[in-house]
Amino acid sequence: MSTEMTNPTDKIWIEPTQKRSREKVERLLDATLELAVEKGSLDIKVTEVAKRAGVAIGTLYQFFPTRTALIAKLFAREMQPIDEVVGAALLETSSFDDLRDQIEEALKETLDLVTTRPGLAVIWSSASLDPAIEAADFANTRQNAKILADVMQSFLPDRANAKQIAATALIICHLWGSVIRLCLLAGPDEKEDLLKVYSNMLALQGRSLAGL
Repeated sequence: MSTEMTNPTDKIWIEPTQKRSREKVERLLDATLELAVEKGSLDIKVTEVAKRAGVAIGTLYQFFPTRTALIAKLFAREMQPIDEVVGAALLETSSFDDLRDQIEEALKETLDLVTTRPGLAVIWSSASLDPAIEAADFANTRQNAKILADVMQSFLPDRANAKQIAATALIICHLWGSVIRLCLLAGPDEKEDLLKVYSNMLALQGRSLAGL
């Protein structure tokens, strides 16, 4: 799924067009990620980022006018693999039973990504603490929920309530991160059951929307 931001973080960073500029932006993002992992949080100053990346502070501001823009762009980059996993799962969905199975598998892949990418774990766990991440996360959630609602609408009967479908999709996408964070906190032997219960809850809600 696309991670282009909608309000309130839409187009707050500058996308470079030249190769050299793109390389500088990547160095800045990598430096931000490294510092986040080292500190275990996003309590990072842009001056630290510029120094770590070996880039002039003026160059940083050229692409990221504010710290919020830098953090939001990092979130978008790091979330892209997860969005791709979720998007691929939705393409294989033609019923709520399919949705349950596909989401359970996608959750497992997401958990693997977060486990093997410590920076992503730090960023995602900061969603409720850092305003930039919270805003970017909610924008991403809304965008993904719109895609999910369209998929759900395609296999639900015409009588299904569109507002309830949209609400269900939004809750599914919002709770995705919460379920992953819960799995990270829970014991290893609990993770599979947590993912299965979550996906089964979605199937039950789907049958309710379909009037079954």
